[in-house]
Amino acid sequence: MKESFSRKNNYPVPENEKERLEALYSYNILDSSADKDMDAITLLASRICQTPVAYVSLIDEKRQWFKAMIGFNRDETPREDSLCQYTIMQDKIYEIPDITKNELFSQNPLFNAKNGIQFYAGAPLIDPNGYRLGTLCVIDVKPRVLSIEQKEGLELLAREVVAHLIIRKDNLELAQSKAELQKFFDLSLDFMCIANVQGYFLKVSATFSSVLGYEEKELLGRPFLDFVHPEDIPNTLNEIDKLARGEDTIHFENRYRKVDGSYIWLSWNSKPEPITGMLYASARDITEAKITEELNKKNIQLQKEKEVAERSSKLKEEFLANMSHEIRTPINAIIGITNLLLKKGTAVGKELEYIQTIHINSNNLFQLVNNILDFSQIESGKYNNNSTEFNLKQLIRETVRSIKLSATEKGLSLSTIIDPEIPMRLIGYPEKLSQTFLNLISNSIKFTSMGEIVVTAELVTLNPDSAIIKFIVADTGIGIPADKLDEIFLPFVQANSSFTRVHGGTGLGLAITKKLVELQGGEIQVHSKVGVGSDFFFTLLFPIPEKEKTERNFVEEVEELLVPAGLRILIVEDNPFNQMVVTDTLQEWNDSIEIDVVENGKMAIEKLKINTYDLVLMDIQMPEMDGHTAARIIRSDFPEPVCNIPIIAMTAHASVKEIESCFKNGMNEYISKPFEASNLFKKIVKVLKK
Repeated sequence: MKESFSRKNNYPVPENEKERLEALYSYNILDSSADKDMDAITLLASRICQTPVAYVSLIDEKRQWFKAMIGFNRDETPREDSLCQYTIMQDKIYEIPDITKNELFSQNPLFNAKNGIQFYAGAPLIDPNGYRLGTLCVIDVKPRVLSIEQKEGLELLAREVVAHLIIRKDNLELAQSKAELQKFFDLSLDFMCIANVQGYFLKVSATFSSVLGYEEKELLGRPFLDFVHPEDIPNTLNEIDKLARGEDTIHFENRYRKVDGSYIWLSWNSKPEPITGMLYASARDITEAKITEELNKKNIQLQKEKEVAERSSKLKEEFLANMSHEIRTPINAIIGITNLLLKKGTAVGKELEYIQTIHINSNNLFQLVNNILDFSQIESGKYNNNSTEFNLKQLIRETVRSIKLSATEKGLSLSTIIDPEIPMRLIGYPEKLSQTFLNLISNSIKFTSMGEIVVTAELVTLNPDSAIIKFIVADTGIGIPADKLDEIFLPFVQANSSFTRVHGGTGLGLAITKKLVELQGGEIQVHSKVGVGSDFFFTLLFPIPEKEKTERNFVEEVEELLVPAGLRILIVEDNPFNQMVVTDTLQEWNDSIEIDVVENGKMAIEKLKINTYDLVLMDIQMPEMDGHTAARIIRSDFPEPVCNIPIIAMTAHASVKEIESCFKNGMNEYISKPFEASNLFKKIVKVLKK
């Protein structure tokens, strides 16, 4: 090999000195502790070459360091004082038979007979990449020459030294890799593991123990499938089969059981080692993500179900509204005409019986329609829920009076007992309360053949700003069996199926009543005995308004139904029977009322252009132009005073939504069909006074 000399240090330096030093340092051998294998190789070199001294030296930038030695004891020497610096310049053994006669060393005081070193032979330590790391040397105190066999043995031992260095380097790197792997296992927040083809963990990270709760020996001593959720085992086996078939890397998810029996979701990435078949895998806890995913799925499903329910509810609402309108319209005519006939008092005998039968059954049919509509509105949360000031005593009297004819026709006594200490004016939900009484009284009338029905209002507690009142509707009817008391307030349920055939009904009345009482903040209960009768009762709290009116003033307010002289009313109604009912009812009230009738909103607009009216009774659903459109035109397009004319909507829909639409479109009041004559008269007086 070509030599080059450093100008600074005057010793031979290989051309690839930088790379040679990097290679030497990569073996991490310098300044390492004694190595018995290296010592054995050195001893063997001394025996083969029959020299008293042998050593393994490594040459770094400035020194010759001895890894192993026989015959002397020294750690290192300066590089420039070494014989081995020349050996690393060779490919073969570098031999000096007699140092005293060598031109390079004869003048060097370190190498002469006086110092006892006269023979040197060194084999370079050449690694697989061709770098000369150092030497395996033998030294004697007398001149000599190695035989061919000795040189071959020395070269062979030099190669063993290099092989040992390589093995040592590999072992160090392997140990370092293991240490790094262990550190990686110990520090990783993910689940790290190595498993064999038999399905057992060989190594697991600390995360397995800290999260799952098992000790490491429990995890290593059982097949990993023992920890997988039973539902996820088939999928897990399928993924393992993919690895066995040679797929490089797979990704899958499964659930792992914790020591407390609960499960967490893990997302796995796994790769097989093609030679051994071992599986190297890492997993991440995705339980929270899975929970979020499931919640999102449920929310999406709930949203879909909500949309379907809303569509269904809307369709049902539209159907019920249309059904209500279509049924109420003819019922209005029937009830109105029978009321007029009964008031005339001219019918006798069978004719009177027929009229009474028509009247009773049309009212029953009307009540059925109301029950279905009320139940639908309550269930959908669209029932009117606005509190207002009202007179409780007057409400009870008027409610009882409106249904008393039905009781009288069955020969029943219907009376009231109202505690005189009850405040005259209260704040509550008069429509709900009135409907509650009507439902309970109707139920009592239906199931009572003889005797009486008594409506009681009893003051329980009176405070300065509130009153607690107990209400009772008691009858002497057929009673309710004890085992059926818990069922009677369920929708579509009656105490006995035979009652439906005998007494009729949908089974909704008491269910609606229960809801109505709950909407007012109370709870309805019942005491009953078969063959004796039933007592339905509930208790409500009512705020008391700051300023109460006297009962006398209030009675005068509701009973003073005087009709202004020369009252002119425009009736807008497309149904001829209902036209007749409204016209005759008004004229029965006061025959001085002047009435014009038109069939739709368009005709009403034309009438208002040429005539003057005090009031408009406006149907809603009509051909050509509906009542809402007509009311909006009157309010927006007509001059005063026509634009402010009172308008009472007469609607057969009677839903909360429809009532709200009436007020939104400019109506002053509304009345549902079929209507009570007295109720119509009160509303007329009310809007005219305003």
